[in-house]
Amino acid sequence: MTDSRSLEVLKMILGGTLNLELVSVMKHFGVKAWISETDHELVRLEAEAIDNVAFGLGVLARIHKGAQFSFLRRKINGEVWLPAIASYSGSARVGLLFTLRRTGSSEYSGYRKFSVDTSSSFEHPK
Repeated sequence: MTDSRSLEVLKMILGGTLNLELVSVMKHFGVKAWISETDHELVRLEAEAIDNVAFGLGVLARIHKGAQFSFLRRKINGEVWLPAIASYSGSARVGLLFTLRRTGSSEYSGYRKFSVDTSSSFEHPK
């Protein structure tokens, strides 16, 4: 059973939205989250499947126990927290046909700040 404190942290990470379908999937994962003490922003998230996770009664797909996901954000220009690295590793059975084993990582960099001037004008209808 998920305790209410864990649900509050999950609500904070997801921006206040939480539905029963998400909770039923999340109970199969062990999740660690690091929050910046000064900015109260999510810095790092690690998740690991602690049990097999079935979708569509296990016929559509099944993520195997031990699958991992991590997400890291960095503060850019001392202003905003943006994605830095996302990585995953694990295996899943797709349909009843085959098993996928995948590992991957994406790095995000080269963020640049842009300035834009905008103006709007409205004319009264004739």
